[in-house]
Amino acid sequence: MKTIPFDIETINTFLSMKEKIGLKKDTIVEYRRVLLHFREELLPDVELKPNTLLQWKEKMINEGKFSTRSINRSLAIINQFLDFVGERNWQVAGIHPNEVQMEPLRREEYIRLLQVAKKQNKEQIYFIMKTICVLGVSVRELPQITVSFVQAGYGTILTDSKSRTVVIPIPLQSELLDYCNRKGIKEEPIFCSQRNKEIHRTVIISWMKQLCVLADVKPEKANPRNLLKLYEQMQEELRKKVSFLIQQSYQKVLEAEDVLLLAEKIGQ
Repeated sequence: MKTIPFDIETINTFLSMKEKIGLKKDTIVEYRRVLLHFREELLPDVELKPNTLLQWKEKMINEGKFSTRSINRSLAIINQFLDFVGERNWQVAGIHPNEVQMEPLRREEYIRLLQVAKKQNKEQIYFIMKTICVLGVSVRELPQITVSFVQAGYGTILTDSKSRTVVIPIPLQSELLDYCNRKGIKEEPIFCSQRNKEIHRTVIISWMKQLCVLADVKPEKANPRNLLKLYEQMQEELRKKVSFLIQQSYQKVLEAEDVLLLAEKIGQ
């Protein structure tokens, strides 16, 4: 199979060419960021193959962490790089709306998947599903969930130079610590393969699909992206409830003020 090197030198040569033809500095910065991120995703492999970009596109769609617009922009930039190195036939079309339309996973279906995983003693996929759905972390962020992270009950998740604090609810924290103790997991990432490598998204999807028959869930619903959507739905519901409670409290404050003002007026 033919491959082409995807090294820093080739990237810099491509960017220099773009700069010479008049691309703005901000655009060059964006191109560099996208290409370096793409290269980082491929490590330890630093070569491009005919299906590399297609696999990356599918991964981005299934992870659900980037908007369609963002993915299409990245694809357009990488396609230009492929044209530069003479491999236009390796280019990949942008995402069509039909590609990202999928039936959502309902919360009761998610619970059934957890129940089946637990009943079959498939603890790893049980905790992977629960960690994604409860904490809102993506598959590529799972390696950052370490024993010390769980022991602390919170930590910082870093993704693409952006960081956010994630707090682990006590019930999940207790479950994960018990799991680590029983499995002899000391400090390395909690979720890894038998060779201590990151668990690939396709493996997680395969494990989830194996649970679907007994859980009475459509296999096409079984993917990390739908778990993340469930997390986002729950967060949105909680935000609405909190907003409602704030409005109620504010209303009570205003009513109390009106009572005081009325009492003052009567006293006069």
